[in-house]
Amino acid sequence: MNILEEIADELGGEITEVILLPDESGMAMLSMPLPKDHWLTADGFNEPPMPFRLGTNNENHRWIAEAIRAAGRYAIRSSTMNGKEEDFDPDAMLQNLVVGMIGYWTHDGLESGSIDFVDEET
Repeated sequence: MNILEEIADELGGEITEVILLPDESGMAMLSMPLPKDHWLTADGFNEPPMPFRLGTNNENHRWIAEAIRAAGRYAIRSSTMNGKEEDFDPDAMLQNLVVGMIGYWTHDGLESGSIDFVDEET
């Protein structure tokens, strides 16, 4: 058993792809099951949190709903390699939804410069 197989075995995962590069480096993709206590499979009634609740009597309701749909489509496409990958990370999809809604983690929200790691406690 090689080191990659040992890592996959230890994590309960499966190696789905290995690529060796000309410079003798490489990469491997590992698919792992979700933890048993992951939020995706938790029991519950699935009531929406509605932190930005907006009734249909608001003139921006339709525009905002479409903007959220567009961000959701971005999140799904970017998390599944445009629908080509069925085995995706639901937490990555949520992160992509945040980016689709408010922009990249940079000072201006655009893909310019390096990522800003913001101390969320400040």
